[in-house]
Amino acid sequence: MATKAIDSLADFRKIIDGPKPVVVDFWATWCGPCKMIGPVFKKLAERPEFAGVEFYTVDADEQPDIMDEVQVSSMPTFLAFKDGNKIGTSIGAIPKNLLELINKAVAAASPKSEEASAEGDAPIESKA
Repeated sequence: MATKAIDSLADFRKIIDGPKPVVVDFWATWCGPCKMIGPVFKKLAERPEFAGVEFYTVDADEQPDIMDEVQVSSMPTFLAFKDGNKIGTSIGAIPKNLLELINKAVAAASPKSEEASAEGDAPIESKA
């Protein structure tokens, strides 16, 4: 799935309240690290093993209401949500941490995610 931009607080709330896990990239045009990790985020969003997760972006300067809602002050920040609850955070342009967050979202998408974590199953390992 390609990434999609979120254009309003109402849309943001609707998206994060859904049953499908979402990972949101909070970025800014003036942010150098955001420019470095942005293409990595887009490539990860297109990988078939992450098909159970939706990927979105929020431009911090264009969506101050959303930024206030989630209280993000450092960029880039990646947040994962499911059913209206935050399930994880990754701050900074660190591909390994972003991949771990996406794996957490993938696990949340699986109906057996609680069983798998109880059994100690390993997350998907791959290069960013």
